[in-house]
Amino acid sequence: MNKYSYVAITLAAMLSACGDGGSSTNTETVSAATTPSVEAGTCESIRPDVIRIAAGNGVNIVKIYDPKVVKSEPKKISCSGRALVSSGQEAVIYYRDSQDADGDWLVQYAEEPLD
Repeated sequence: MNKYSYVAITLAAMLSACGDGGSSTNTETVSAATTPSVEAGTCESIRPDVIRIAAGNGVNIVKIYDPKVVKSEPKKISCSGRALVSSGQEAVIYYRDSQDADGDWLVQYAEEPLD
């Protein structure tokens, strides 16, 4: 079990690269058991969560390379990296881990910066 509630914003470019052809942005929420945590994860530590969320939306991200911190706060970290999809194409991905007003942790990703 993981500490996160997940919100995934599907990458239109990734969907196209995987053959879906969709151009709209989709949002999905997946709940998991939560445990108290006072700080956001790291850009490296949340990559597997982003890959798992994307897979649930039909996007087969193989790996996220070169994770970089865009902005870091105690309750939010925003990151960017290069996502390699199963077709061999790469795209810039933006992702973050943040705590909402209810204390739940959210992992999000998108093609555009989230902040």
